[in-house]
Formats: sequence, structure tokens, C-alpha cells
Amino acid sequence: MIILRLAIIALCLFLSGCGSTYVSSSATDISGASTASGVYIDNTYYELLEKEFKDAAVCTGLDGEFWDVAVVLLPPPNFPCIGDNNKGKMCYGEFAMPNRILLADRLSWKHEIIHYLLYKNTGDLDPNHESNLFKTCSNT
Repeated sequence: MIILRLAIIALCLFLSGCGSTYVSSSATDISGASTASGVYIDNTYYELLEKEFKDAAVCTGLDGEFWDVAVVLLPPPNFPCIGDNNKGKMCYGEFAMPNRILLADRLSWKHEIIHYLLYKNTGDLDPNHESNLFKTCSNT
């Protein structure tokens, strides 16, 4: 867990670009001023993911907090699955125990949240999708 957090911090530092000045202006500002190089994710994306996480938690009736999940955004449309259940296949999203969600297609987000919430609350991530929660609380 500590190694994963350190890797995420290192990735953030790597993606933030060189320099010692923190860029506080929005990367979407069209004022004509130069923007520091780097990769930016607008706060509204976090807010959307958090809202959909909360909606899924309410729908499922399961306990969980958005900020306890590590979300890894991967280039669309998909990526090689890492889980034993889907080895050799391509995934749009995937839950990796204990708290990581890999995501290339945002439409898979709620589906992966359900895997996480099931795992967190029951110890079973339900890799075979037997729970009705996948039908009633997921948009995929």
C-alpha cells in the first residue's frame, strides 16, 4: 500500500513538469497567458467521479468513500486486463484489490465502483457479476 502511494506521488511529480513554481491558474484559462507544461485534470472531473461514486454507494446501500479509492486513468478505449478472471482480454475498466480502479472508459466507472464496494463490505468482489447490484446500480 505504501509502495503504491509512493508510486502515485512519483507519477504526479513526473507529470507536473519541471520548475519550482506551482501553477495555480486553470489549464483551461483562455486568457492568452502561457500555461506550464504538464497533464491537467479539471476539478469538475473529480467532482463528477465523486458524485457518481456517492450515487452508486447510495444505490447499493454499501459503505465506501470516494477518496479511499485510487483511480488510475488509462488511455481509451481499453487496456489489457490484469485480473485472473479476465487475463488475456481487454478491459474498459477493472477493479484491482484492495482499492484501485483502472479506467479507460468512464462508462465503466459505476460498474467498477460496485466491485469495489462489494469487496470492501463483503470481502467478495463478485467477479462473475452474480449480484443484482450490477443491473440496478450500474449504467453499463
